[in-house]
Amino acid sequence: MPLHLLHRRAFLRRTLLAGTGLLATRPLFAAETSRWALLSDTHIGPKPETLARETNMADHLRASVQAVLGVKSSLAGVFINGDCALKAGLPEEYATFTGLIKPLVEAGLPLHLTLGNHDDRANFWQALKVAAEGARPVQGKHVSVVKSSLANWFLLDSLDVVDKSPGRLEQSQRDWLAKSLDERRDRPALVMVHHNPHLDPTKPNGTLQDTAELFEVLLPRRHVKALFFGHSHKWDLKERDGLHLVNLPAVAYPFAKDQPTGWVDCQLTASGTTLELHAHNEQHPAHGKPVELKWRA
Repeated sequence: MPLHLLHRRAFLRRTLLAGTGLLATRPLFAAETSRWALLSDTHIGPKPETLARETNMADHLRASVQAVLGVKSSLAGVFINGDCALKAGLPEEYATFTGLIKPLVEAGLPLHLTLGNHDDRANFWQALKVAAEGARPVQGKHVSVVKSSLANWFLLDSLDVVDKSPGRLEQSQRDWLAKSLDERRDRPALVMVHHNPHLDPTKPNGTLQDTAELFEVLLPRRHVKALFFGHSHKWDLKERDGLHLVNLPAVAYPFAKDQPTGWVDCQLTASGTTLELHAHNEQHPAHGKPVELKWRA
């Protein structure tokens, strides 16, 4: 079922169209609550029973959706940070994906999505019934700004080549980001992108190709407090010059056996955020342990 058919009227007005960038000149305002559900790397296949790495990804997303619905009354919205599809962003993958997130839409939760290297823009936009030729802040890219009471979220599009691991933002998107950040210095800025930054020059760069250029935009702008990303299927927290680097775990499956899968509860304050991992395996050592991050000055 096409995603737009699942929307209540208020949800359509407030969320998905703005999340696609169609309302980019009038950034989306989220509800006043400061709590967000962060999901990444759902990797949904063409059928609910599809398996990868001995994992049923649909079961994992279904479990995360039910957990998010359990706290829906306190949520401002939900982010799904790329690689919505399993491999190449096929229409049947998005058909299964939209069916699985239907309960979030029916609950009236604002839902914002980014694209990863296993997504396909044209098929993604078709699944969401978004005109590919529509006005966008960056031509051919799926970007947006989500405004809330305690922070502005800037959602980027690092999809470069479908089903190829590396990601790239390119100059036009980085220019848009710099301009958008400069226009919105009134509150903390949180940036979300699918690909993890390339932090270790001794390793091959199968991650974000223009990491250095992105940091040139983010680091001097001190109101940018955190960069959220996925891609590596890892739950990890680092810093770069006081900028928090939040590596979201995959919903689908881990690459390393010691890594959890699940979603992250993000509760913002005026001076930082508390992040809490909700792992599918509640016996994982990191499950349910809040981590407090303080914003840099």
